[in-house]
Amino acid sequence: MFESFPENSQVWIYSSTRFFTTEEENFLSKNLDLFINQWATHGTELFAQAAVLHHSFIVIVSDESKVKSSGCSVDSSVRFVKDLGRELNIDFFNRMSVLLKKEDEYKRIHFSELSSNLDFEMFNPLVKTLKDLRTNWLIPVSNSEFVN
Repeated sequence: MFESFPENSQVWIYSSTRFFTTEEENFLSKNLDLFINQWATHGTELFAQAAVLHHSFIVIVSDESKVKSSGCSVDSSVRFVKDLGRELNIDFFNRMSVLLKKEDEYKRIHFSELSSNLDFEMFNPLVKTLKDLRTNWLIPVSNSEFVN
């Protein structure tokens, strides 16, 4: 995923409060493609790509070495994701929810429950670059900075 992008590409991850249905994933993928194909900063098209991952995340990647995103372009992507959320009745901005994984089992919990799930891995909400997405997105809960 995102093979043509350098590791220092900017990443935005929007986590859902629930898993997507197949129909929702198709809807999201189609609309993400439409958005990315016209996403621009000050009239210059951004070199970007988006994907739906793990039936729960929208991930947008932008190669900042080609064209830097601006505050306005980031704001437009946030508005776009909020609009998608309203249309599908999904909250992409609840930062107190985290998705955990253990083998093929996934579960969503409140951050306050992390310390009682140390045998799981978590999707790290602090990922900011493509390198982090590739190497540091799924981390052991016991190693996260969110557990005391």
